[in-house]
Parts: sequence; structure tokens; C-alpha cells
Amino acid sequence: MSSTLNFRSSGVQLLHSVWEAPSLGALARQKLPVDLRQRLLLWGFGLSVIGQLWLWPIYLIAITQSLAIAVVLASYMVWVLWGPGKHAACNEAPYHAPWRHLPVWHLMGDYLSARLIKTAELDPQGRYLFAAYPHGISAISGWTCFATEAAGFSKLFPGIRPWCMTLASNFKCPAIREYCLLYGLRSCERRSCINMLGKPGTAIVLYPGGAAEALLTEQGKYNLILKRRKGFVRIALQTGASLVPVFGFGETDLFETYVPPPNSLLAKAQRFSHKYWGTSQPLFKGSGVFADWGLLPFRAPLTTVVGAPIPVAAMDPKAVAPAEFEAAVDALHAKYCTALQELFDAWKERLAPNRKGDITIVG
Repeated sequence: MSSTLNFRSSGVQLLHSVWEAPSLGALARQKLPVDLRQRLLLWGFGLSVIGQLWLWPIYLIAITQSLAIAVVLASYMVWVLWGPGKHAACNEAPYHAPWRHLPVWHLMGDYLSARLIKTAELDPQGRYLFAAYPHGISAISGWTCFATEAAGFSKLFPGIRPWCMTLASNFKCPAIREYCLLYGLRSCERRSCINMLGKPGTAIVLYPGGAAEALLTEQGKYNLILKRRKGFVRIALQTGASLVPVFGFGETDLFETYVPPPNSLLAKAQRFSHKYWGTSQPLFKGSGVFADWGLLPFRAPLTTVVGAPIPVAAMDPKAVAPAEFEAAVDALHAKYCTALQELFDAWKERLAPNRKGDITIVG
């Protein structure tokens, strides 16, 4: 209770500082409590996750008010969609993730008690596809452990360069595109994944459950969409990249969620959004910046365990019969499922003692 009162008083002090401060520089010099800085950082991170939802309306309003803005935005879109800019989301160039090492993200790591656990050595000359579960609401473990150094990835896996893969639509939205590139995010399209695995010492990070799995997130439960997710296996098989199971304990505990009945109007609206826009609108609540409730994650411990790599022999789908390639995909998919289950079983008692169930594959 006392911590809540202290936090609210901090919020009042901040608002008072904003009101009295003669400039933004004066506000920046304010020594804010660590907890408040963490929450403001998470608030900014949350805005970036849903950036397309609020940036596009701003752009649409802006182009109706200024011809110059309309011309600049149109030129930018031509460059991104049809010009040289379209290649950035599928290759290392032109950006090399300069912002992933920003120390500010340690605040986020400390807020979530984020940890990254290595269970096996990875050869710096190898190529790896990290297939991570569960997705949760927004795959926050991916940001703390792989997109930034909040959990110390480079110290645990020296010589390995991680590339987190995200929605292709993020690279068509001005500002969000540049933000993603500066953190080393790339498009999750098949072509992009294959290109990024072309050099030794690289690892791409995928959350195969995606937006569909986000709609099934419940605290203490691990509902995975895995049975019909085989695209990441095909990529590993085609490139010969080792397949690495990754499990994020605590990912589903970061928010309280409401999962509507499958045949309800709300569930149908969510499925419609996912089918036609590729995004999902899960119903959730968490903590807040100045209140006990909001859209920030709770302070639930977040521990991501990286399993042992599954060696994969490259297979060119054009050089073999389709049935032979699909049989190899099914065999490798079964190996991955077994490895993921074994990884969960090995760590569940230590990292999820209060879980409401074990892994449930729902699709």
C-alpha cells in the first residue's frame, strides 16, 4: 500500500514539474524515481508496439492539411514500396541495429526481472532459427532478450547476431519502419528469413504462434498454436539453419486477459481482424503509469530459456519431390515439438511453480 502511495505522489510531483518547467530540457533534468522511469519507458514501448494504430490516422489528417506533407509522404511510400527502400526489411544493410545496445533498456529488464538462460553452447560460425513460445500479448521476452541487450544476449552468446522478425506491415509505416530497423528487426516474410540466414553467426528469432496465439493468452496457462505452424520448419530445412527451441516463462503472466467464447460476436470480430489485417486485438489490462491499472505489463518475472540446437541438413525443395520435402518437414517439426516439451518440463517447476497447467497445443 505504501509503495502505491509513493508511486502516486511521484506522479503528482512529475505533473507539477511539467506544469512549472520552463522547457523540456528542465523536465529532462528532473531526477525521477527509478520505478517511474521504468513505467514511462514501458509506456513508450507500448506505443511503439501499436504504432500503426495511431500513426496512420495522424498521417491521414496531416496530408489533408498540407500539400507539402502529402508530397513528402507519397514520395516516401514510393521509395519504400517500389524503390531501394523496400530491400531494407529483408537484408542486413543499411542498418546494423545501433540502438539495441542502448542502456535504457536495462530499466525494462529490471522492471520485469528479465533473465536469459543458456542450456547449450552455440557455435559462432553456425546459423540458427530461434523458434520461441509462447507469444503472449506482445512477445515482450523477444524485446528484452533478443532485440535489445536488456538480458545480456551478447555476453551469453558471443559471436551470434540476433535478428528479431516482425510483421511486414511495420516496414510500410513511416517512423515505425525506421524504429524497427534501428533495433535490428526485419520482416518475417519467408524471403527475408532466408536472406538473413545467409551468413554464419546469425540467428533469426520467430514467434510462430503470432497474433492468433495472442488471442488465447491467459495468465498461468500455455495455450500454443504449434500443430499447424510449419513455415519456420521449412525455412530451417531450406537453409540448413539449426532449429533452436525457446520458451519464455512468465510471458503469459504479464497481463490479465479476457478470452471471449469462440462463437461470440467479439471472438468473430477478433478473428476477422486477424484474417484480413494480420493483427489481433486481445482484451487485456495491466498496470499503469500513475495508477494501479492500465496497459503496462505487471511486474511478473520473465525468464527465457534457450534450448539446445537441433541440427538440420539443408534440403532444396526444388531438387526433391514435394512429398519427400513435406515428409522431412513433418519429421523435423515433430523433433522440434518434442524438444520444446522437454525444455518446458525441465524448467517448469523452478520457473512456473504456480502455473495453472502445462503446455496445451490448441492449433
